[in-house]
Amino acid sequence: MSSWFEALPAFIVALFILTLPGAAVLATLRVRSLMAFCLAPAVSVSIVAVSAIVAPLIHLPWHIPVVLLGTLVTAATAASARYFIPALKIALPLRKEKFRASILPMLAGVLLALAMTTTLLVLVAQNPEQFTQGYDSVFHLNATAFAVETSNASSFALSSFILPTVKAAFYPGAWHGLTSLLAILTGISIPAATNIMWLAVAGFVWPLSCVFLTRVLFGGKAMLLVCAGAFAAAFPAFPWLLVQYGSAYPNALSNALVPVGIGLVLLILRPTVHSGLNPAQALAVVALFLPGAITAQPNGVFSVLLVLTPLLGYLLYSWIRTAFGRSSFHGWKRLGFFVMVTAAVLAALYTLPQIRSLFNYTSPAFLSFPLALIRNFTHAPAPIWFPALALSALVLIGVRAGFHLTGLRWLPASLVLLILTYPLSAGTNFVLANIAMAPWWDNPERIAALMPLLAVPLAALGMVTLSGWFSHRFPKIFSGSALWQRKGKTAAVAALVVVLTFTNPGLWQMKEQVGIMYNVPASPNGLAQVDAQELALIHRLGNYTTKDDVIANNPYNGSALAMALAERTMLFPYSSQGDLSPDLYMLRFWLNRIGTDQEVCAAAKRLGVTYLLDFGTDYIPAFNNPRSLYPGVTLAPDSAAFSLVASEGHAKLYRLTKCGGVSISEKP
Repeated sequence: MSSWFEALPAFIVALFILTLPGAAVLATLRVRSLMAFCLAPAVSVSIVAVSAIVAPLIHLPWHIPVVLLGTLVTAATAASARYFIPALKIALPLRKEKFRASILPMLAGVLLALAMTTTLLVLVAQNPEQFTQGYDSVFHLNATAFAVETSNASSFALSSFILPTVKAAFYPGAWHGLTSLLAILTGISIPAATNIMWLAVAGFVWPLSCVFLTRVLFGGKAMLLVCAGAFAAAFPAFPWLLVQYGSAYPNALSNALVPVGIGLVLLILRPTVHSGLNPAQALAVVALFLPGAITAQPNGVFSVLLVLTPLLGYLLYSWIRTAFGRSSFHGWKRLGFFVMVTAAVLAALYTLPQIRSLFNYTSPAFLSFPLALIRNFTHAPAPIWFPALALSALVLIGVRAGFHLTGLRWLPASLVLLILTYPLSAGTNFVLANIAMAPWWDNPERIAALMPLLAVPLAALGMVTLSGWFSHRFPKIFSGSALWQRKGKTAAVAALVVVLTFTNPGLWQMKEQVGIMYNVPASPNGLAQVDAQELALIHRLGNYTTKDDVIANNPYNGSALAMALAERTMLFPYSSQGDLSPDLYMLRFWLNRIGTDQEVCAAAKRLGVTYLLDFGTDYIPAFNNPRSLYPGVTLAPDSAAFSLVASEGHAKLYRLTKCGGVSISEKP
């Protein structure tokens, strides 16, 4: 795939994967119009993720029939629930004029966001075959390749390619299920499927989620919906920062769904304030939302709770205060109940090794607390530094306007909470701050990506408020025909959003940083996973090896990428591979002795090792001294057991020709 135009059919398939399953289920619940459009991706992610988990249990390969079956079962369950639960039979009436007034502005805003996101992506990646060279990219590309190769994208099987001694371990695999399904359906490469699915999530799902939350918070005014969709592409912190860092694709998918979770909770808790779905419908959609949220990245659930903490705290306080108003006994009873439930939930969460492991990560402070606070408030988290002053001003205007709306006085507190999160990670080494930020691994980049969750809807409200103020202040300038009043003003404001987006220097700074991640240097530079010579040899592996061959490698020099890029079996497919079998340990330390040592030779035979891919000792910066971790692999090229087969500059491919003192003849 040499151009982005060739990616259009695959992109359409990605949109179908992300919308059709959810739309079918929502139709059975009588969720309609704007709500159905915005909620369909979140439900689709759940259906795909759960179908991927169920498929191996019923001995079905991962493919579209499994998703169709999952959609059918989910729709039947939803229809049954609607039949037996009276509250679900109540559907809000749909007016034709309302449909047109909401769907068209929503589509306009989302398409603007998609166009802007696509423009930047095309500028940083010349074609869909390019891939980001972040530390996490190796795992996510290889995990997707593993799902395609094994026809198994279950969250309980996905990580088994790096956990050879563990039978089942949970890893959130919704992203890999979506991307592998796209690769299977279209036949495109893993890097192309990754880029196209990311564009669908960042340029389509994320704007839809922002429109949904904005509609729930502030209503369905056409100009507001257009601005909400378009502003989703304006903030560098998301979706771009998670591409520059990592790349954290599952976290990007999770973050793109968080506004949906926030909006659904608001519809359940405050139905007199927010409209769009009745509480029973919203609760049903929450049940459909949660599996996808958890299997995308569980910290998305914590992100929903973080944004709603001030509101939840107020509601809890009111609930307990009401009980104390009746009597002290009732008050203490409710307070005790809350403490017991909270303790039980925390204890249950702590029993999960995935939750406990979050507290093992800390990020050292690299900014002063005040500077980190300002950088987050002005939407300029590292690695960018130029403040987005116009966007910040619009967010403040939106906060002021929202504060005066019924039931939204909690919004400023939530925004302050989000502003404080980034400096708690990037601006201090305080232990309690690290614990508070543990759901996001105390990672500044993942935490900075939370800011647009509220900034986008608030900026949209700020733009609409500002537009209204100018129209009122200068009526002669902004007066016109009825058509201008209905559509012209909205189009003009939408154009202004595009101008504000593309004139934000911080966005272009982020574009340069993302471009570095996509760049393949001509020679090793200490940052990229692979350089041009290494990539060229990876693309030639098919000339010398087969899919049955196992290629020894040091995963810290980028060679592990051959699994996803060349469809080859790598001995060590990921650098952070803590779980190794005794044979893998043997080869990691003593592969260089394979020519003479019988035990090493026997281990290599059991694992099927036939080749060695050597990219030298230019290691990625993830570990200070990887040479000490893989000395056997590093020294193996100098042994007499391997013969050079092919090379591209410093990158070399060797064939195993001697094992345990016995020469190995070349395969015919």
